[in-house]
Amino acid sequence: MNKWLKLVTLAVMLLTYDSFFNLWPARVHAEITDYITRSGDTLMEGTSTFRFIGTNEPLLNRAWTDPSEVEDAIRAAGSSGINVIRLYPFEVKMSSDPAGTFRHVMGPNDYNESAFKTLDKIVQLANQYNIRLIVPFVDKYNYIGGIADWSAFRGKTVNDFWSDPIVKQDFKNFIKYVIQRTNTYTGVQYKNDKAILAWQLGNELPSTDSWISEMAAYVKSLDSNHLVADGGYVRAQGIRTNALINSNIDIIVPHIYKYHNVDMVTKLNEWREATKGKKALIIGEFGDYSPAETEQLLDIVQNNGTSGAMFWGSMHHHKMGGWHWPPVGAWSYLRYPGFATGDWANESATIDLLRQYAYSMRGLAVPPWPTPDAPVMFPVDSVHTLSWMGVSGASSYDVERSTSFSGPWTAVGSDVTDDITTPRHHTFTVPIFDDASALDGTSYYYRLRAKNVQGSYSPYSNIIGPITAKSGIIVDKESSGYTETGTWGDSTLGGSYGGSSRYSSTLGSTATWRPNFTTPGYYNVYVRYPYHQGSTKYAQYSVYHNGITNTVTIHQTTIAGGRWRLIDTVYFAGGPEEYVKLTAVGGGTYRADAVMFEPQSFGDSFQNNSSGSLTPLSGSWSLSDDVSHDSTLLNNKVLKQSGTGIAETVIGSTYSDATITIAFKAYDNHMANASTGLVVRANSDFSNMYTLRINYDLNKVQLYKKLSNSWSNIGEASMIATPGTWYQLKLEMKGSSLKAYVDGVKKISVSDTSLNSGYIGLRTYNQTAVFDSILVSTN
Repeated sequence: MNKWLKLVTLAVMLLTYDSFFNLWPARVHAEITDYITRSGDTLMEGTSTFRFIGTNEPLLNRAWTDPSEVEDAIRAAGSSGINVIRLYPFEVKMSSDPAGTFRHVMGPNDYNESAFKTLDKIVQLANQYNIRLIVPFVDKYNYIGGIADWSAFRGKTVNDFWSDPIVKQDFKNFIKYVIQRTNTYTGVQYKNDKAILAWQLGNELPSTDSWISEMAAYVKSLDSNHLVADGGYVRAQGIRTNALINSNIDIIVPHIYKYHNVDMVTKLNEWREATKGKKALIIGEFGDYSPAETEQLLDIVQNNGTSGAMFWGSMHHHKMGGWHWPPVGAWSYLRYPGFATGDWANESATIDLLRQYAYSMRGLAVPPWPTPDAPVMFPVDSVHTLSWMGVSGASSYDVERSTSFSGPWTAVGSDVTDDITTPRHHTFTVPIFDDASALDGTSYYYRLRAKNVQGSYSPYSNIIGPITAKSGIIVDKESSGYTETGTWGDSTLGGSYGGSSRYSSTLGSTATWRPNFTTPGYYNVYVRYPYHQGSTKYAQYSVYHNGITNTVTIHQTTIAGGRWRLIDTVYFAGGPEEYVKLTAVGGGTYRADAVMFEPQSFGDSFQNNSSGSLTPLSGSWSLSDDVSHDSTLLNNKVLKQSGTGIAETVIGSTYSDATITIAFKAYDNHMANASTGLVVRANSDFSNMYTLRINYDLNKVQLYKKLSNSWSNIGEASMIATPGTWYQLKLEMKGSSLKAYVDGVKKISVSDTSLNSGYIGLRTYNQTAVFDSILVSTN
């Protein structure tokens, strides 16, 4: 499908998590004991026929995918009965990539180890959850790099990919690297790993017969254990004769969609007749059909002997909360077990059908959905922005609070869903639940549990808090500070706190929210709007503050549905000339609901082209543009450090008990101990400090202290540290207690009395990096 539609001095070590997924208990599965083989046109698992309903996971094997997201995707598929996942092809560096973009393939014989460690994790977890993988080598398209980009490495054209001997050898070298790679988690070479069902030469390739024959033979020469699938774009033109007679091709993998405008029944039976007795047939992609048509397709597949069919496609939870769920036109990706917000595209009905046939293809009755595992709550500073990473198979969550860590607990939210689309490179935890009933000035603890569609509850999550409910200003449609220009109408979609929302499709229309501050200071600026799949991609919010204007553009189908979305943290001096304005500047429908201003101790000034109170001590620091956001390419102001060796800068004032949060993305990790992070409780020359950093060289998050220029490691945890990926670091300081989080998940907890207060700052070592969302909270 043409898509992107398609040690160490240590006072007290209290707790260390090696990785996010260790927070979830592993479900027990039978070990995979057999390779999938082929007997004529039939796939075999040992002596039994192997048939399946599977899914395509286009965001699973990406250079930036987080291990927590990998496990969520694989667990969710398994719990729904899906036992085969087809990955998207490997990423290839493109000439159009912004600086700091990392792919699997950076050039001929130059491969990104961090990205392949993610694939190692995918393969390890596939074994754990009894999931088989189909792994394509290259894409026709260049959404993430493909055949044109392989050719471009050598200054060749796209068509040279099929014939140029140097380009073909580059590609063969890559195939060899993949097949012979030793998994860093299991110690097993990929060619000897039973979780891999088949290698696929590529995705929808317009390849020559001679290239297919050469590459299939090469794969088989390296790996006699696994099957090989073709990479031809088989649609209305029929199946290639060469693939049917080639002894090195085991599986024919056509794609079919409603937009192909072919008769589905005729085509499915035609393909089956062509492959009968010769090759196994898998419908590698199908989608955009109605539930009735989907059921018809699955019924034909089950009854005519086709080995399997794979839906395009499914998505997983986002590491910062919510979901990866990009729009794909007239139909949606699937989120297990299905949500009402996706039922405009028949999400729940399609999942139910896939689940039904996934079991019936194996002669099994459909079991109840498994009980979810305990979710993990993220640390937050506001009772209005409670957040967590959801768990596989959960349909909703119940939220509870208490004024004591030990209870008693009171329910404050029931049947709360996390069906929020989160932008791919979002750098802050995503608000999921607003405790609007919290009393100002009261401190609360929170926990929650997940519930499946049958009403079975998970164990309780971790407990977060205390969080003190603090005064903020909310301006909505019913407030005196709300005004409009242009053409607006009342929406049937609900607004904040029981009110209504407004909409406009008229260019130039504006909606303005005036808080009329009486207390100057830094404030987090949150916006709120209802969810609708047709909302604009170009919602332009201008924040007027202290004589300065910041402009932020967002996609209103993301972080929607009445959740607060942080768009900026700025200093307001007070007065009626400070406000937030939404302007209709492009296509689509603009949604106006509410804006919330919550006091904050400190925020960076990057979005108004200011580096704020930054005082560089070493390195090369400058404001820059980061343009690697996905749904709409946006210019996002960031602070960039591009010097070599040690680079340090002081930011803001001195703090003692506070929570420091930063987001950053590293551009490289080729040097020893290349690392990026934050500094706290430092003196003015940084001869004394704590520093929390991600070490990209060692794949660890580390907490160090420096006393009179002498370093000690006081805590660390393992992780996959991937350059080109945004990470959020958070360090909570309360007396001697230091708690460190990566992307909202606690990694290190120690007690140390060496330093009590000091400056905050940023630090890199042997690394170029960009920083954003630098916040200080004393809540």
